[in-house]
Amino acid sequence: RMDNHPAKMSSSILTQHVAPALGTLVALLLFLAPLKTLKAAMQGKRLLGDINPVPFPLLATNCAGWVAYGYLLRDYYIVVANITGLVLAMHYTLQAYCLCSMGGERTEGKRKLLHGTVVGASLMMAYVGLVVALPLGDKEEARKLVLGLVCNAVIVCFYASPLAEVKTVIASKSSDALVFPMCLMNVINGTLWAVYGFALSDYLIAAPNALGALFGVLQCTLCAIYPRRRGESNAIPVNPSTEKLDALVSADPLSEAT
Repeated sequence: RMDNHPAKMSSSILTQHVAPALGTLVALLLFLAPLKTLKAAMQGKRLLGDINPVPFPLLATNCAGWVAYGYLLRDYYIVVANITGLVLAMHYTLQAYCLCSMGGERTEGKRKLLHGTVVGASLMMAYVGLVVALPLGDKEEARKLVLGLVCNAVIVCFYASPLAEVKTVIASKSSDALVFPMCLMNVINGTLWAVYGFALSDYLIAAPNALGALFGVLQCTLCAIYPRRRGESNAIPVNPSTEKLDALVSADPLSEAT
């Protein structure tokens, strides 16, 4: 039994410390992914184009929920990983608002959609704050469960958004709508956080990230089955067209960071 002790210690360190530390780093890279896209839009025609602004306020809500959940667990891996995403998501939302305003009537529909999403996200954040702040006595586990379920519900919204891209790839028999490096990072990020969740026996962390990793595997598989058209590149462009912007944003890797 003593012989197995060092192996168990090593396994515990890998799953409970190394995995979330690497997950935090990968999550940061994913959170930074839309920065170049929005910067290119601001420096170009200053138009929103085909960029989908809805994921940005949803990302802020998602990260706020996980920051609160990590705080209740006193798990600072989760807090650190998501607090950066919260700040960046608020920045992306403000930039999207600016681009909507510059587009005039052409972006009026997206502006209204973004406004409605921001209102809904704000109400959800207020609810998260109440769950954390209200004294519930000995009902701490109930508080964690409610908050964890809210976080999972928001993540489901993220996972629904790339479904249109999967349909497009199959219909066109080309993976132009997907960015392979980001799909691969989705797999890595989801796997690391799922491992961490299972190590803690916390399925509110493990389940959504395992699902995200599986969805990333599906996207990578589609990239292998349906190669990009000749002349296309998997690299993220410095000055992308609106089609590339849409592909980047709607790929929506940001939701998987927990």
